[in-house]
Amino acid sequence: MKAVVLVGGFYTHMRPLTLTLPLPLLEFCNKTLLMHQLQALKDAGVSEVVVCVHESRAENSSAFDEALRQCESALGLKITVSKESAALGTAGPLKNAEALITDGGTNDSPFFVVNSDVLCAYPLRDLLHLHVKNGREGTVLVTRSDRPSAYGALVVDERTGGVRHFVEKPETFISDLINAGVYVFSPSVFRRIAAGRAVSMNELLPGMADEEQLHSMLLTGYWVKITGTDTFLDAVGPHLEIMRHMSPQELTTSAANAGAGDGGGYTTKGDVMVHASAKIGRGCVLGPRVVVGPGCELADGVRLEGVTLLKGARVRGHAIVKDSLIGWGSTIGRWAYVQDCVFGEDVAVKDGVLVHSATVLPHNKLKDSIRPSPTGEKKIVI
Repeated sequence: MKAVVLVGGFYTHMRPLTLTLPLPLLEFCNKTLLMHQLQALKDAGVSEVVVCVHESRAENSSAFDEALRQCESALGLKITVSKESAALGTAGPLKNAEALITDGGTNDSPFFVVNSDVLCAYPLRDLLHLHVKNGREGTVLVTRSDRPSAYGALVVDERTGGVRHFVEKPETFISDLINAGVYVFSPSVFRRIAAGRAVSMNELLPGMADEEQLHSMLLTGYWVKITGTDTFLDAVGPHLEIMRHMSPQELTTSAANAGAGDGGGYTTKGDVMVHASAKIGRGCVLGPRVVVGPGCELADGVRLEGVTLLKGARVRGHAIVKDSLIGWGSTIGRWAYVQDCVFGEDVAVKDGVLVHSATVLPHNKLKDSIRPSPTGEKKIVI
């Protein structure tokens, strides 16, 4: 079976992190977003994935291509890149990749479509089963939202699951069900998509609903669309909670590390993930909602809460970091206090400095404290 991952651009809304790597290569819970999606597709029986990309900044495209090769090798998937010279929206890339998806028109099997900025529980096998059972042209995963006007909202027949109406960002309330950005389509969908121009799913799906060719499946479990660093961090807690039930061996507990030599003797609270190559000092308190990436180093007495440390980040003795995303190779000094911050790559905070509510671009050295703005807006350090 085949699948499509819609990457599109490299997501300026995730800066400063995407100044270093494109969004699909950002590590979420110590695994790239792309790997999370490819693993879910692999587990659902997919053997070949078409990745649709339209943006190719030189410094990111080479890293992206190399990451695809690594994923291909690690998962045993065949991965093909479909490149677009101009943005084609969220449905146009499917038409552009039609020959790859259908093997030049010889393959009429249904295929998955996943947006690269979506994370969820991925009930893909159930979605495929429902699609085949109902025999409609498309099946969309839906979830409930308290802000349906920010997304495409659906009116669904509660008895059958068929989609009656699909409305892009409705101005009045029609439903709390929204498009979760995960689909199964039959190849006949290609006749609905115009070639050579941008076409969005919000243009494609209403016509399918009007012709009773769109079915739905309600997602149970967490779902997040990564619209910025805040939503990225907000998704960590629910993801770790799922891991506690599905793969608890990947989480870290106080009992597991107590007395384990120089790297042991720290305490965890709630759900915590520590990479095996990280070094944690004695007396550290981690959690809840903490992810420590590969090669990270925490000196004695560090306190982390609601924090993700990306590869190679270092936190010196007795520093406190809360509700923050710390970029690759960044260093936080002794007795420093960091809260509600996003650091790009290679940011250094001097000993004893307070940094509160700041977005810091890569390769900055913070020698003076940054305090919260009276308006609540984050200060941007360039």
